[in-house]
Amino acid sequence: MSELSTQAIRDRLEQKDLDRRLVVSPLLDIDSQVKIGQASVDLRLGFDFCLVSPSSTGAIDELSNGAHPDFTSLYRREYVPFGASLTIHPHQFMLAQTLEYLRFPPDLMAYVVGRSTWGRLGLIVATAVGIHPGFAGSLTLELRNLGETPLTLYPGQTIAQLFIHEVVDADGKSAKGAAKQAQYAGTVDMIPQKISSDPTYTILAKLKQRFEKLSKT
Repeated sequence: MSELSTQAIRDRLEQKDLDRRLVVSPLLDIDSQVKIGQASVDLRLGFDFCLVSPSSTGAIDELSNGAHPDFTSLYRREYVPFGASLTIHPHQFMLAQTLEYLRFPPDLMAYVVGRSTWGRLGLIVATAVGIHPGFAGSLTLELRNLGETPLTLYPGQTIAQLFIHEVVDADGKSAKGAAKQAQYAGTVDMIPQKISSDPTYTILAKLKQRFEKLSKT
């Protein structure tokens, strides 16, 4: 797996073959977002945020009621237009979407890394977030202010960097077409749908029931 250089990224953004084209849109200023020598793409804050509300239901327990938990009550959605702002307070956690819509061909994947400038101010963006081949949609970022000072955020600000890698098969050749069936369609909702996959959830639920029966005997 090799990392794409700045020129290779630009070539993929302009690729005429749709099966090989990398889509990052909108690029407000390609020269500042895909800088020569950095081998990355800058990502900006979008308009949609999800703020975490204090829980009135106690601990989150995915096995508590025999069904996947509903997380919608934990979040409050907020739309922030261009020119407006949102403040993230010390030790506050929120979700944010990128301004850019992304579409990855089957032979590319990426990692999302927070910018060091924000990190030095205490704002942490979930690092080493993997983007799989074939992904399409806006990215959800997890933001946490670990500093002691409130930080004001504006849509359009550069928030993270995208490091792009080529996916190769065992024989060293570039992967082709393998991820088409796994491609997402459109934007993924920021609010999580479930903690475990259905097969894992079923196994854990059965193990819990068995343990509870044994503990009562």
